[in-house]
Formats: sequence, structure tokens, C-alpha cells
Amino acid sequence: MKQFKTAAIALMISLLLTSVMPVSFLVAENITEKDEKPSIKLQKRAEMIIKVANRTALRIEGFIKKIQNDAIILEKLENADLIDDLEGNISAFEDARRLIDNASKRLSANDYSGAISLAKEALMKLRDVFIAIHRMIMKVQGVGEEGRAGGLIVAMKRSLMRLEKIKSLIGEEDLQLIEKAERYLNITEAKRLLAEGNVSEVSRRLVEANKIIKQLYAHLREKASSKIRERINRYLHIIGRFRENVIDRIGIARAAGVNVTEILLNLGVKNATELREKIAEKIREAK
Repeated sequence: MKQFKTAAIALMISLLLTSVMPVSFLVAENITEKDEKPSIKLQKRAEMIIKVANRTALRIEGFIKKIQNDAIILEKLENADLIDDLEGNISAFEDARRLIDNASKRLSANDYSGAISLAKEALMKLRDVFIAIHRMIMKVQGVGEEGRAGGLIVAMKRSLMRLEKIKSLIGEEDLQLIEKAERYLNITEAKRLLAEGNVSEVSRRLVEANKIIKQLYAHLREKASSKIRERINRYLHIIGRFRENVIDRIGIARAAGVNVTEILLNLGVKNATELREKIAEKIREAK
């Protein structure tokens, strides 16, 4: 947990500096840049705020990655029903990154006021995201070593249950991945390591196993998508055959004296050729 305290302290300092930055910058500006044009001053202010925003975003991104790579923290957040809150704050962080990107674009377009406005908005979002995530970490932090070890075993058992659910759905090409994940999730071995005090190794194994499980789910989604595409193609093939049958029947109906033109006009087409082209266009769009 020490790494989170260190990262959190660094971020707090960064955000504190961010909050006083506009004042210090204006003081320096008055001392050293009295003779510069207002547009130059505005440009430099925009550049500095965007630079600070980018630096702050990088630090928060590192903080988030540490959380995402720590199975113990993730397990605690899940047990405290805070995973959705974490995801929501990560989404807000991505919004802040987009604001910084847009601020940089405004800066390149010489819209300095717009760049400053967006960068300040991004900094406010980043501050809110960090405060929210930091509170979550502090909320789940006070669990002793014994509790951490127990949480890891519970998390491993949950991951094993997830593996069991997807075993019957995967193909032979993924069996090796299943076996590899199961080796990482060996409960007996994990308990031995925990008894020796090697919590970090058990945490690492759980993270690696969950990465494999995520990969297996991605394979299943790809297979499902492929099957859906096959079904769509079969359906489109049937429609294509139906189209030709309709054209044939139009010819038969016309030969029998039926006013086919009137029927086609009611359908929004002028003739059989246009009908064929419209159906073909719909088939191409579906593909």
C-alpha cells in the first residue's frame, strides 16, 4: 500500500501547485514580460497551463494504472462496491484528457483564450477525479496483512469460477491458455506463498490469470461475432435468391396481364430493374 501513499502524496503536491500556478505565473509575467504584447503573454499562459495539465494527467494516469494492476486493491474495491465508481472516475479522466487535447488544438490555432479555458476545465476534472479515487483507496486501505491474504484467496476462487464457466465454450486452440491460468490460480500453492509472507507473488499470479481470462473472453466475443456474421451472410443469400424469384414472378404476372407497373410504383420503384437494384443495394449495405 506504500506505493499508493507515495503516488497520492506526489499527486496532491502536483494538484496544489496547479491551484497556485495561475497566481505565480501572473506575478512572473508582470515582472519579466512588461514589454511583451498581450497576445504573446496570453500564448505563454496557455502553453504553461496546458503543460501543467498534461503533467498532472500523466501522474494521475500512472496512479490509475497502479490500481488496475494491483489485484488486492481491486478486490477490496469490489468488496466495497466501489468498482463502478472507479470506472466512472476513469471515464471522467478520459474526458479530461480529451479536453487537454482540444486545448492543444486551440493553442495551435492561436485561440489562446479558448485553450486556457479548456485546460482549466481539464485541471478541475483531474482534481475531482484524483480526490474521488484517493478517497476510495483510503476507504479500503485499512485492511491488515491477514485480511489481504484472505482477499487474494477469495479473488482466486472467483477467477477459477469464471474459468469453469468459459471452459465449455472455448475451442481446443485455447486449452493451453486455460491450463496456464489454472496454474496461476493454484490455491494450494497460493496458500503456501502467503504463509511465507510472499503476498506480492500471489497478487502477481492473480493479475496474470485475470489477464488470460480477459483474453479468453475476447476470443469468445470474436467467435460470437463471426457466427453472427455467418448467419447474416446466409440470410442475405436467401434474400438474394428471393429477389430473383420475385423478378421471375413479376415477369409471369406481366405476361398474365397484371398491371405490374402500378404495383411497383406503389412500392416506390418504377420497374423490375430498379427493384432488383434496390434490393441489391440493401444487401451490399448489410454486408
